[in-house]
Amino acid sequence: MQLKDKVALITGGGRGIGRAIATSYAAEGAQVAIAARSTAQLDEVAAAIAAQDGQVLAVPTDLRVSAEVERLVQKTVERFGRIDILVNNAGINPHGLFLDATDEQWEQAWQINVMGVVRCCRAVLPIMQRQGSGNIINVGSGMGQVGHADLSVYCASKAALHGLTQAIAEEVWSEGIIANVLIPGPVETELSKPAWQAASSFRAASDPWKKPEQVVAAALFLAAQPPASGMTGQILSIMRRTSP
Repeated sequence: MQLKDKVALITGGGRGIGRAIATSYAAEGAQVAIAARSTAQLDEVAAAIAAQDGQVLAVPTDLRVSAEVERLVQKTVERFGRIDILVNNAGINPHGLFLDATDEQWEQAWQINVMGVVRCCRAVLPIMQRQGSGNIINVGSGMGQVGHADLSVYCASKAALHGLTQAIAEEVWSEGIIANVLIPGPVETELSKPAWQAASSFRAASDPWKKPEQVVAAALFLAAQPPASGMTGQILSIMRRTSP
């Protein structure tokens, strides 16, 4: 088991990529804490993990609220004693032209996609510093590397996340903590449903869309990296390219 005796905290763990990561980590021996706003979704994932004899804690959490993030981290430590892996997966994907985007849309995306990560890292890093080890995995996007029409808000938030991850990596590597970005590429989730459903009529063998479970191998690879590996501040992309 790659993650035996490790404790992993995963945001956005109620569905999609977060659910796939949580269940795979538990199957690899990790004790898993999952967070999301939907209690029903969390309960379903927790039941699935428990049915496989996995150790799981589900904590409904709104990442826009600092007190709720602090409560999430506190409950995780109270239950499992430590936090070895933090996966910041929760996010939203607002669509629309730049000139049509409102201040409220910018604020909502920033609060979840960027400040949610800030709050989680700020709450977990002191624990990892006391442990002398830790592994942070932030789920990014290719849209944070190359801008795309109709996605200016999302692109900006993910570009900020990439830079934030690399800055954190530089600050804490000497304390035995690594931080990396995982870019899963186009994945069929509820978040991206309009896009992959619209593409379904002309999909081909080279189609880049993948299932959440196809992200698991890369997520396990990053989670299993020891700080001594020196792999930090990196952006790991598993996007598949379509044929020319």
